[in-house]
Amino acid sequence: MVFRRLAKDSAIYGGADLATKILSFFAFPIIAAALSPKAFGALELIFTITALLGLAINCGLNNSVQRFYWDKDTTPAMQPAIVSSGLIAQIGFGILAVLVGALAIPFGMPLVQAAEWPLSWISFVAALLVMALSQWSQYALDVIRLHFAPWRFFALALTSRVVTMAFGIVAVVALGLGIDGLLSAQALVLIMVIPLALWLIRKDFKPKRIEYSQIKELVQFGYPFIFAGIAYWLFGAMDRWMLASMASVEEVGIYSVAFRFASVVLFVSAAFGQAWSPVAMKIRTDHPEKYQVIYGQVLLLLLFTMLVVGGGMALFSGEVISMIMPAEYHASALPLAILCFGIILQSTQQVTAVGIS
Repeated sequence: MVFRRLAKDSAIYGGADLATKILSFFAFPIIAAALSPKAFGALELIFTITALLGLAINCGLNNSVQRFYWDKDTTPAMQPAIVSSGLIAQIGFGILAVLVGALAIPFGMPLVQAAEWPLSWISFVAALLVMALSQWSQYALDVIRLHFAPWRFFALALTSRVVTMAFGIVAVVALGLGIDGLLSAQALVLIMVIPLALWLIRKDFKPKRIEYSQIKELVQFGYPFIFAGIAYWLFGAMDRWMLASMASVEEVGIYSVAFRFASVVLFVSAAFGQAWSPVAMKIRTDHPEKYQVIYGQVLLLLLFTMLVVGGGMALFSGEVISMIMPAEYHASALPLAILCFGIILQSTQQVTAVGIS
């Protein structure tokens, strides 16, 4: 029963990612060619900066809500207070981070101009908005998973991502607005998506149920996840910054293309994780005598699946890159093969790290 449910939910959760990944493969070469390796590398570096601020916005609140929502001491009447309090806290952190980031832009622009990055202050403002809005949207998606409503998750994820890509293509290719236009389009789409996200979690989002004692409890449990997130950020961002300092921004662009293709393997792991995390907590509550055995069986099945998917992508990395990307990106094949095996190993943490949670 557990395995059937995981397979069904993973397929639905992953369906939105699969659909957007397919569309990305059609849109990605167009956008990459329009931006050039240097522009694409600069875009990736901006994303790494805003990702660090995103950790502060999140403050582990998504993890806290998942921890307390299905706790054995939490009654259904208490669940709206948990969700509402966590969301208000995250909105407050997001607004503060955007304001602080905006004040820092004048000090960072001389460095950007010295490096001749093809962007303006508009990119940084839009990136800050995308960062905050993405965190709020992801919070809603995580709450929807707690409701065990994969089709609502599918609708929200697919709507936001497809429209974001469509607006991005128009801004970069049709209008020729470059990175400024791409990030501004993403921010505009996310602004339109937030009301839909709030409507989908209306069952638990009750502003009158906000409790400041609950906010304190959620933050106290969640803030240690910031340090774990910083570790992940360092591992996920240091490669790009090392390449930028030791080689060039163009090399960052080539490497980033390889990473984007490797995300096909990553999305399989992410789809499983989205279905697994709430189920894992519930298994421990419902089957305290054998949940460890179930975890072990799930781990072996996950590893086998990831070896098939990741190994296949690594084996044919050269063919995949040469068929889809322009010649200046063909050097991405070798890092793609290496990245695939790294993602296979990382995917096992979906199960092995559950004890920390």
